[in-house]
Formats: sequence, C-alpha cells, structure tokens
Amino acid sequence: MQPILKKRPKTERRRGVLWISVAAWILTAAWSLPALAAGLVRPAVESPTGCAGAGKYLNYMLAQQEEKRGNWEQAAQFLQKAIACDPESSYLHRELAMVRVHQKDLAGAVEVLENLLARTPEDVAGWMLLGRIRQEAGAPAAARSALERALALDPDRRDAYLLLGHMYLQDENWPAGQAIFEQYVSRFPEVFAGHFFLARIYEAQGRFADALTSYQRSVELDPSQEEARYAVIRLYREMGRDDEVIRQYQALLNDNPHNARAGLALALLHHRSGRSGEAADLLARFAKRSREDEEVVGVLVRFYLEDEADPRDARILLDGMLAVTPDQSDLHYLAGIVSDRLENDDEAIAHFKRVDAESQFYEDTMAHLGYLYQKNQRTAEAVADMAEAIRQRPENTDFRLYLGGFYEELGRYAEAEETLLEALTLEADNVKLLFRLGVVYDKWGRKTESIERMKQVIELDPRHANALNYLGYTYTDMGIHLDEAEQLIQRALAQKPDDGYITDSLGWVYFKKGRYQEALTVLERASRLAPEDPVILEHVGDAHRQLGQVPEAVDYYRRALERKTDDRQPLIDKLRELGADAP
Repeated sequence: MQPILKKRPKTERRRGVLWISVAAWILTAAWSLPALAAGLVRPAVESPTGCAGAGKYLNYMLAQQEEKRGNWEQAAQFLQKAIACDPESSYLHRELAMVRVHQKDLAGAVEVLENLLARTPEDVAGWMLLGRIRQEAGAPAAARSALERALALDPDRRDAYLLLGHMYLQDENWPAGQAIFEQYVSRFPEVFAGHFFLARIYEAQGRFADALTSYQRSVELDPSQEEARYAVIRLYREMGRDDEVIRQYQALLNDNPHNARAGLALALLHHRSGRSGEAADLLARFAKRSREDEEVVGVLVRFYLEDEADPRDARILLDGMLAVTPDQSDLHYLAGIVSDRLENDDEAIAHFKRVDAESQFYEDTMAHLGYLYQKNQRTAEAVADMAEAIRQRPENTDFRLYLGGFYEELGRYAEAEETLLEALTLEADNVKLLFRLGVVYDKWGRKTESIERMKQVIELDPRHANALNYLGYTYTDMGIHLDEAEQLIQRALAQKPDDGYITDSLGWVYFKKGRYQEALTVLERASRLAPEDPVILEHVGDAHRQLGQVPEAVDYYRRALERKTDDRQPLIDKLRELGADAP
C-alpha cells in the first residue's frame, strides 16, 4: 500500500526577502492599476457637455455602475459611447484601458492608451498606466520606456521613480537602479523610500559602507520602518560587527519589549556567544509570551522553520522555551517539525504527542504523527492515536480518512470500511474518502464495489488522476474493457504526465493488448520515473520476455527481486523458467 499520507506534510509559513515587504508597503498605491489610471487621485468628471447634453456624463455614470457590478463588457460599451461624445478626454481613455485590464485584454488596453498618447503625448498618467500594463503583459523594455517618458514629462512623479527603480531591482540591473534612486534621493532627500532602495542596491553590489550609510539615513527619516533597521543588523553581521548587532537588537527591544523577532534573534546570538544567562532570560520571557501572543510562534515559523533555515537554530530556541513552558502545545508542534527535519523520528513523535486538541496546529500534528508512525511501521500506535483524535474532533473527516488507511494497512478491512462509511455520512461527496474506500474494497477482493466507488469519484471529479488510473489499471489487470482502460489512463496521464505509476499503467494496457514494442517503450520510461518500484521493473521484464529479449528480461526480473519484500515466488519462477539462477 502506498502510505495514506504519502509524504511529509509541510508547515504553512510566510516567506520572502526582507526588503520586499518594505517595497510592498511603499508601492501599495503606486502598483495599483486603478490608482495609476487616475493619476493616483481620481479627478472630478470632466464637464458633461456635448453629445445630446448629458450624454457623456450619463454614459460615464452607467459605466461606473457596471464596473461596481463587475460587468466589464457593459462598462466598456458605455465608456466607448462616452468617448464618442468626448474623444479628447484623456481620463475616459484611461478608464477604458483599465476596464480592458479587468477583461484580461492587455493588448486591448495597450491599444487604447497608444491611441490616446499619439494624440496627447503629454499625458503623464497615460504613460504611467501604459508602463504598468506593459509590464503586466511581459514587455519590460516597453514598460521601462513608458515610465521613462513619464519621468521626462514630470520629474516630480515619485511613483514613476519607484516603479521604474523596482523594475531594475527585479531585473538585478544594479547600475540602472542605482541611477534612478540616486536621482530620487537627490530630488526628494527627506523621503525614506529612496534611501532604503538605494541602500538595497549598494548592498547587492557589495558596497557595504555605502549601503550602511543609506540604510541608517532611511532609519533616521522613518524609525517605524523596522525592515531598514534589520537591514542595518544584517550588514553589521556581514562586517563581523557582533557588538553592533547586539546593540541594534537591544535598541529594537528597548523600543518594543514584545518584539519577538529581535528578542529571539538576540537570544540565539547570546547562546552562540556563551552568554547563556542572557539567552535564558530572553527565552523565558518569550516562552511565557507565546501563550498569548501568536507573533512569537509566527516569528519562529517565518525565520527559523523556513526551508533555508538551519533547524539546529530553531532547536536551541525551542529547547530553551520549552524548559520554561513545558506544556505549551504550539511550541511542541514546532519542536516536532524540527526533530523531523533532523531525522530524529522518536523525538518528533514524542513532541507531537504533547500537542493538545486545542492547539491551532492539532490537525497538522496528527497528519505528521500519522506519517511518522507509518514510516516507522508503528501502524498499531497510529490507530490508537487517530481514534483518540476522532474523539476530540468528531467532525474531522481527514482523521477518519487516516484511520481508515491505517486499518487498510493492517489488513483490517471491515474496520476500514466502517470508519470510511462513517466519514461519508458527514461528507457524502468527499472524493478522498470514496477513493480510499474503493482501494479498501479492491484489497478486500470486492472488485465490483471497488469499481463502483472509482466510477463515483470520477463522476464527482472527472480530472481525478488517481481514480482514473486506478480504474483503468483494474480493468487492465482483469483483462476487460481494455479500450476504455486505455482512455481512462490517458486521461490520468494528461493530469500527471510525469507520474511513473500512471505511465506504467499505460504500458501495461499496451502489453495486455499485445502491443509489446509500444509497451516496452512506455514501461522503460515508467522505470526511469520510478526506478525503485519492483512491479514496474517486473513489467519491463515481461515486455522484454515477450519480445524474446531474454538477457534483458532476466536483468529486470533480478532488479525487481532485489526490491521485492513479499510475494517473491512469482519472480523466482520467471527467472527459473528463463534458465537463470534465482535464490
């Protein structure tokens, strides 16, 4: 049986380069297409004269109503009527371009703006909007050209500097980005953003001293922007200035004693430097705070459990915090994740078992716990713990799905059926439950019921690759409905083209149809996609055997036998039939 959990569940966490969050804050307005369309502030509607008196105004108001309803095609039609009344209105053209964007017609939006700018090339807001839309359309050079035109027309457009500079940052074009932000700083020396992004560019170029000066200036201008302060810390760390790193973290804590990011980082730094007392004090403070402040756990997840983080750092912090609050469920959950990453399964299981049902991580905990039990062949324990989880959360169908899978693995099919049917009384159309029940019936020898369940899954979800494959392979193995089986498997393969097991199913249906050369080609690809699967290797051997390629068949049978843990006799018999040695 493939494990019901299949792979280690992932912990949800927010990620991102530090400066990006500042960029998002600064560019919230500048990156908003509707704001750009209106030049960041929507102007009053131009005079409703001409075209039967109030024609332009009426059509504009009707367009606004349709926009609010999300009826973009109708809005476009009314705007076109308004433009026909007043073809010189730049604002109406920009509004129409934005409606085209909502219609996902970027080419149409560009066409509207290009026509506008051909007549009124001095329209700065039009150039800004064109630049943004061209960027969305994947034309960065044209986008930069439009933004540069806007800046040439209005050197005081701060959003143009930010948008253009941010594009250079994304492209890692440091010289161009430096030039833009140096202009920005020169023109607006008291604005935080210019100094911050200029510092970011200096840092990327390895000009740490210049970067430090610019970051510090951005902090002076706006101390509330903590990302700049953390950037200063990062630079001091790069420069080996641990004394300054400590001072900066302490300053952040002085400003906000509840700053978990600064406090935990400082605790780790104290620990590494042998100042265990200072580290313990900080960890005790934030361990107690973690009961009421979710940001403490959030910081641990964001900065110490991300994929690139060293799990040993998280372990130091969690061990220190759990020494103070040994019953803190959320911390035990995180400690279990860390132990899992350090491949200490027993320790991970012990931590996960201390997560209570009130924890925000309880459901994820049980998924991780079930995975580890299966991995360590402790399925009987998994049954007991999952049954308790169902008592705690009787409405949770995933817990019943896991329990049914554990019973299935133990060969306790009647109990698996009972558990899954109970879950289906809660969610009758749950395709995960129906699929699992179909697998149970198949292993139980109740093929007809298995087939019916798989058909039910496919009816509910026609793109359910596993059900399509399972039903197709079942037909193939039974030697029935082979044309339908091939169609089902092809549909599954369209969803998962690089799945070795589905590829094997396609090869096997070709084999059953007597198309042995085609079967061999497909089966060999399946063996490359899933090289350790003994069934696939045996199928390749069978195809070679049918084609009279005995040495190749023997090689694949032996490779399959090496990986087979049970039911080895059929392979041994095949080897002996070909005159090959077999254990």
